[in-house]
Amino acid sequence: MKKKLKINPGCISCGACEFIAPEVFEVTDVSRIKSNADIQKNDEKIRQAVSSCPVHVIQYEGEKK
Repeated sequence: MKKKLKINPGCISCGACEFIAPEVFEVTDVSRIKSNADIQKNDEKIRQAVSSCPVHVIQYEGEKK
């Protein structure tokens, strides 16, 4: 299953996602997904970032449960 990753409005720029998955996320004024990010390769780190987001704005569709 192809996975989709997006960041919904409400990011507080805490940097947790970038700390966990710097290959995928970049935080400046808000969190962004890097254009060259390999979503499939970084699946585990992305799932960790999703669960660590204090405001729950990272949406990861197709993730393993």
